[in-house]
Amino acid sequence: MRTVSPQLVTLVATIAAACSTTFTPQPCAIDGDCGDGRVCELVDQAPACVAAEDAPITIGQSAPFTGGNQALGVGMRQGIALALDEANAAGGVRGRPIRLVFKDDGYDPLQAEANARTLVDARPGPPTPACPSTATPVSNGAVPPALVPVSTTGLVRGDDAVLALVGSVGTPTMVRAAPVAIETGTIYFGAFTGAASLLRDDSAGPCKRFVFNVRASYAQEAHATVEYFLNRGLTDYRRLISFDQNDTFGNAGYTGLVAAWLDERGAFPPGADPTTPIARFRYARNDVDSVPAQAVAAEAYLADLLTATPTGTLRVGVMLTATYGPAAAFIEHVRRWQFDGQQATLGKATRLELYFSTVSFVGPDALAAALVDAGTVATPGGPMPFTQGVAVSQVVPNYQSDLGDGVAAYQAAVAAAGEAPGFTSLEGYLATRVFVAGLLHHQGPFTPTGLIDAFETLPDLGLGLGANAGFARDRHQYLQSVWGTTIGADGRFANLYYWTVGSPIQFFQ
Repeated sequence: MRTVSPQLVTLVATIAAACSTTFTPQPCAIDGDCGDGRVCELVDQAPACVAAEDAPITIGQSAPFTGGNQALGVGMRQGIALALDEANAAGGVRGRPIRLVFKDDGYDPLQAEANARTLVDARPGPPTPACPSTATPVSNGAVPPALVPVSTTGLVRGDDAVLALVGSVGTPTMVRAAPVAIETGTIYFGAFTGAASLLRDDSAGPCKRFVFNVRASYAQEAHATVEYFLNRGLTDYRRLISFDQNDTFGNAGYTGLVAAWLDERGAFPPGADPTTPIARFRYARNDVDSVPAQAVAAEAYLADLLTATPTGTLRVGVMLTATYGPAAAFIEHVRRWQFDGQQATLGKATRLELYFSTVSFVGPDALAAALVDAGTVATPGGPMPFTQGVAVSQVVPNYQSDLGDGVAAYQAAVAAAGEAPGFTSLEGYLATRVFVAGLLHHQGPFTPTGLIDAFETLPDLGLGLGANAGFARDRHQYLQSVWGTTIGADGRFANLYYWTVGSPIQFFQ
C-alpha cells in the first residue's frame, strides 16, 4: 500500500505527452526536493515526486473487537483513531493522509496470524526464513496448546502491504502475528503487551530492528508491584500469589514476578519449589467459567497460611496477570470467601489483609466498572466495596488527574469526539502520537526499513510521559515508567505510586 500505482504514473505521463514530446518523473531523495503539494515516493521502485494525496500512508491493526476481551481492542482502536484524526486534520504527513485498516481477531492467536498475513500481503519467499523466530515453534493458542512454527520458509511483503502493524493486542496473539510482520520486513509498533519474548529479547535475531515498543514491559510492571508489596510489609515469598492466564501472557507475568522477587530479595530458600516458587493459580483464556475452581484453590492456600500463622495480621499480595472479566471474578470470589462467616477459627475476616494488583493489560476501566457493578460484601466493619485493596500497575499516566501535555491533548481529543476517556484508549493515542512523530521525522520515501532510523533518532516529544522516555539505536522501548493506581468505590482511580528505571519508587498513599 506504500508504492505509488504504476497506472497512475502512466496516466500522468500520457497527459504530459500530449503537451511535450518527452516526460520524465522528477527524481527526488526527500520531500523537500518536490514542489508544493508533492512528496517523494517510490514509483516503480525509484524515488519520484508525486501528488501527496496520491501517496496515502496505510497502517494496520489486528485486535479483539468482539468477544469477552473486546474492550481492549475497541479501546486501542479508539485511541489510534483519535491520534490519526488529529494528524490528518493538521495536514497528515506533509499532505499524505494516514489511513487505518483494522481486523478483528477475537483474541484468538491463529486468527491474529491470519490477519497479519492479510495486512502485510504475505507472499512465499526464500526457502530459508530471514528471522530465526519465524521457524521457531510457538504456541498455536489451542487447548492444550501445540508448538507450531509460523512458517518454515521465508515470507515477503506483497504490493498491498501496510507500512506497519500498530496497536496489536495481546501476548498469545502477538507470538503468532509478530513473526509474520518482521519476517516480511514490516514495522511492528506499539503492541498492547509487555511481553519480553520476541518483542524485548534477541529471539528474532537481526529482525528485532523492526519491533518498536511504547509501553513498559511486564517485567517492569512486576518489579513495581513487588516494591509495592514490600512497602506494605510482604517480605515472605510464601505470602505472594499469582493469578494468571494459562498461556504465554500468564507466563510473561509470572516470570516477571519471580524475577522481580529475586532482584529485590535474593534467592528463594532451599525449601521453595524450584519451578513454581510463588504460589500460582491459572485460568483458561477466554473462559471466565474456569475462574471459580482456581479461586477455590487459592482460598485453600490462604486458609493454610492462616493456619500456619495462628495469630496476628496476615498480609498477602496477589498479582493478577489477567483480563478484566476473569480478574473481577477472581477478586469477587476470594472476597466473598473471606467474609462468608465460615471457618471462623481461621480469623480470615479479621486477620487476613489482601492486596490485589493487576497488570495494565487487564483493561483498567473495564475492571473498575465490573467491580463497581459487583457492589459490596458484608464485613465485621461494615460493607466493603469490591474495589477496596485493588491496584493497577499502569503504563500510562492517570488520565483522570495527570496534567502532562500528552494527557491534556488526549483529553481534548476525546472531548471533541464526544467519547469516553480510558487508560486503554490513552495508550493507543499516545503510541500513535509517537508513531506519527516518527513519520514526520522521516523525509524520504516511506518504507519500513527507512522508518527504523527515523524512530531511533526521534527527538524528545515533550509529552510528559515520565523519566527516560524515548527511543535509541539500542533501545526500542519508548517508556520506562509505571504509574500505580488504586480503584475507588466509585470506580475512579487515585495515584498510588510512580516507578521508573533507576530511581526509588515514590508513593502517594
